[in-house]
Amino acid sequence: MEFHRVLAPGGYVQLGFQVGDEPSWMTEASGLEVSLAFHPRQPERIAGLLREAGLEVVSRVWRERETDGPFPERAPQGFVLARGPVVSGGCEDGDISTTD
Repeated sequence: MEFHRVLAPGGYVQLGFQVGDEPSWMTEASGLEVSLAFHPRQPERIAGLLREAGLEVVSRVWRERETDGPFPERAPQGFVLARGPVVSGGCEDGDISTTD
């Protein structure tokens, strides 16, 4: 993952994804022919990859899929929030102010 390279010191990244183990494909949506591949992930796997990249995992959330409305979700949804390392002299405690 390249997040550690481009993320500001102490910056946050949040990833959202479908939760699951098996890929799936969609060939039709709203009456149109489409070609979509879905590659679901497990929240703990994503959290592990972020940790390996040097980020601190702050939160993992998993929720059931929404089945109501015009676009019901195909799978449960996962979210992982992580924070990049704070370097000496960098932003602390979420402070994003800058000096000129």
